[in-house]
Amino acid sequence: MRLTAKALVLLATVLAASNAFAQGTGRSLDIQPGARENGMGAAGVALIGDPTAVTYWNPAGLGFTKQGGIEDTYAQLVPGLASDVNYNFITYVQPVKGWGAFAATITFLSYGQSDQTDNNGTVLGRFGSNEFSPAIYYGTQILPDFSVGATLKFIRIQLAPQANSGVGSTFGMDLAGLYRIPAVGLSFGVNVQNLGPSVTFINEDKSDPLSRNLKVGAAWDAFKQKEFGLTMIFDFNQSLVTDQFTTYNGGIELRYGDNVAGRIGYYYDWLGQITDLTYGVGLGWNKLTVDFASIPQAKDSGLPNVSKLSLGYRF
Repeated sequence: MRLTAKALVLLATVLAASNAFAQGTGRSLDIQPGARENGMGAAGVALIGDPTAVTYWNPAGLGFTKQGGIEDTYAQLVPGLASDVNYNFITYVQPVKGWGAFAATITFLSYGQSDQTDNNGTVLGRFGSNEFSPAIYYGTQILPDFSVGATLKFIRIQLAPQANSGVGSTFGMDLAGLYRIPAVGLSFGVNVQNLGPSVTFINEDKSDPLSRNLKVGAAWDAFKQKEFGLTMIFDFNQSLVTDQFTTYNGGIELRYGDNVAGRIGYYYDWLGQITDLTYGVGLGWNKLTVDFASIPQAKDSGLPNVSKLSLGYRF
């Protein structure tokens, strides 16, 4: 069995579009959910209160969460090239009085359908390539302004049919902390992501590590008067697999109550060749939220920006 040329092109393109192709396997664990965070340059490790931010970005934020919610982030990763290469991240957050909060997520990354062929090029059938990763989260305050959190996740990666050793799986975990200074509106976060065994597809000699990563960052509610607010945020990401992969992410959000928000940010990824602006908007009505963000791709990919859409409901 071999993949078709189209399948190989799509897989290579998605790896590049994930902006982390050199730091390990498990691309679905690298793609950032949350249109709010993506609109601000793909930064969010120090945000407090957002359902997506307190799971993927920093589970320690669950220690300060007082409101539950559910949210889904969707994106087509190679727009204009393949509509069936897409990403979904579904989050559920539930505070528990006296304990902090628990959360659960499901991540699904589809690489689309490909032809299965023999060495002569005869089509034997079709198969889907994808990644599936459910996860559970917990965060709690251990001091009035300091919380800790952790994530336990499972990931299954299918790049080819199982009969051809194209399926691998493993477990991973995140460890995180979040400190806030309410008097001045500052918060600082750290999250060590994807600690766990490597993924094996054929044998142990050909195993690949998960994309272990360190996130640190700060957020500042710089202005808040009546209904208006301004938040500034900055993240630094460093791969723990290769020292070549480092990103700097930052942005601002101007909002009017919980109804309207405008965001702009900057994404700097030297290795992935992304050095450009991001932007986004957010709308809220009652307990419903809709957020949109536009994220640049590698300059030499020839692909348009990726649009990310988040739909949420707060309990």
